[in-house]
Amino acid sequence: MNNTAASEALQQEVRPPGVDASQCLKDFDDHLTRVQGLAPRTRQSYCFWVSRFLARFCALDAPDWSSLRAEHVTTFVQREASRLHRYSRAIPGTAIRAFLRYLTFVGFIRSGLEAAVPRMPRWKHAELPRYLPPADVERVVGGVLDGTPKGLRNHAILLLLARTGLRADEVSKLSLGDIDWVAGTICIPSTKSHRERRLPLAQDVGAALCSYLKNGRPPCRSRTIFLRSLRPFDPFLNSAAICKIARRAMTRVGILNTPAAAHLFRHSAATGMLRGGATFKEIADVLGHASLKTTGIYAKLDLAALSRVALPWPESAQ
Repeated sequence: MNNTAASEALQQEVRPPGVDASQCLKDFDDHLTRVQGLAPRTRQSYCFWVSRFLARFCALDAPDWSSLRAEHVTTFVQREASRLHRYSRAIPGTAIRAFLRYLTFVGFIRSGLEAAVPRMPRWKHAELPRYLPPADVERVVGGVLDGTPKGLRNHAILLLLARTGLRADEVSKLSLGDIDWVAGTICIPSTKSHRERRLPLAQDVGAALCSYLKNGRPPCRSRTIFLRSLRPFDPFLNSAAICKIARRAMTRVGILNTPAAAHLFRHSAATGMLRGGATFKEIADVLGHASLKTTGIYAKLDLAALSRVALPWPESAQ
């Protein structure tokens, strides 16, 4: 079903304004899925902030959209953003803006109210991306090998993060059918960028996966590669488990107080590719970036290239 057809179908199925807040939230989530095509984690984030907004606006009763005013929107977003830090400050506003556009789409409110959502200051690429030096990456990856099935699993997970730059969510959902042992490739199903990509299977990654599958993975009907180490040996519920594995492995070798542990390996992989001579297009293809603007954050790490284009310091300022 294309977007136009999905939009028409949703408009026909939309419930009257008298429904309670919980049903309104479900309809909004359905809209994000069928019309907007957003990834599950993005939808979950949007619905979290919208549920908080509805709790304040109507106490989870049936909303009276005719009473919704700009000050309701502005006050809520400013209050929630003030509790957050850095880039996360923009998330509540983004979610509420999407919700107001949805309400306009289904005819509950008039267009224009989304302009009341204040935009949080955000300086793009204001900081260098955090990453681990190659020596630290190897210390972390090697530090989990303790001779146990759990160690074999964690070693394979960390190698995937470090060598391929996969997202934690992509690692948690990796299936046996995604590995082409003959061609030596890994197929990453479409997730955040909605496009499938195929990556080379490095020799050490393949060896780690084989070791885990043969000697560490418990019997299970699921085709998901990585399983919990305790009964009932199910796949991980979400990417949080991958992040915990990365965090604990870093703590084990004395690397502390680093944000986004699993994503740190992604930054480290991109940094290594850049310094190895890879182009931004090549890095974007490996990481699955939909836009080169996203990959552009790593340009600041190529200090040698930046030094060649830097302007000389004015003599008068010396």
